[in-house]
Parts: sequence; C-alpha cells; structure tokens
Amino acid sequence: MGCSHTTTIDEPLSEKLRIKAIEIFKKIDIKGNGTIDKQGTQQFWKSNFAKLNTEALFDAVDFDKSGDITEDEWMAFWEIVKKNGYSEEEINLELDELMEGKAWVQFKRVDRFIKIDEKRSGSRVKSIVQEEKKKLSIIQSARLHKSKTMQSEGQELLQDQQEQS
Repeated sequence: MGCSHTTTIDEPLSEKLRIKAIEIFKKIDIKGNGTIDKQGTQQFWKSNFAKLNTEALFDAVDFDKSGDITEDEWMAFWEIVKKNGYSEEEINLELDELMEGKAWVQFKRVDRFIKIDEKRSGSRVKSIVQEEKKKLSIIQSARLHKSKTMQSEGQELLQDQQEQS
C-alpha cells in the first residue's frame, strides 16, 4: 500500500470505515463473544493460509498479547493505520479484501510505529486503545438507549391498539 498525500493524518477514520471495520470484526468473532480468538480466526480464513494469516493478525493487533483481540484493540489498530499515513481509500480496499476472506496484509509503517511505541514510557498505542474503548462504550450506550426507547414506543403503540379494540 502506498502513502496518499491527500489524506490528513490527524483525521480519525470516517464513520463509513468504522462501520465496515466493526462488521469485519463481528464476522471474525465466530463465537460472538466480543473478542477474536485464534481458533475463530483460523475458521474465518478456512484454508487460505489460515494459520499464517492468524499469526500475522495477532502479531499486529493483539496489543496486550492476551491471545484475544478485543473490539477496542481492533478499532485502535485501524486508527493507527490511518495515523500512519494510509489513506481512507487504501484502508477501504484492505477492509474489502478482509471481508472477502483474503490474506492479512502487513502494514510496515504501523509495525514500525508499534515497535517504537513499545519502548516509550507513555504508550500512544495504549492511549489509542483507551480512546476506542470510550468511543465504543458511548456507541453501545446510545444503541441501548435507542433500543429501550423503541421498546417503550412499541409497548405504548400496543397499549393504544388494545384500548381501541
């Protein structure tokens, strides 16, 4: 992937790319438990160099080396890709390829960034993961509120219908 000079590095991922990245996360999260594990990842890639792709993915994205990739680690990874000069178009193409089950690509600038960050006392990766955790918490809270509001409206509508009959 080349570096596009039309993108501003400080801009976060677009909402479109965030949604696409979360869709892929959920597709790889075979068990549906909110984390990606190596077994599920190998199932996702089936016979397409599954073990090799899984190892490369975990080397790049499992920042805390826990053996599982959380949604906030996943989203932080894509934010780091963007912050390291990859364009929205390049990220979109890579996400499309992942959606189709194609091979994991190595982001060399991201790998360098992470290696340098590991030696810092104040980790930027950790702070980006924390930012993602907050964003995802706000989104989940908003979804829950919307769901409760829709349930409440549905119950009111049902009561109105019952009273009219």
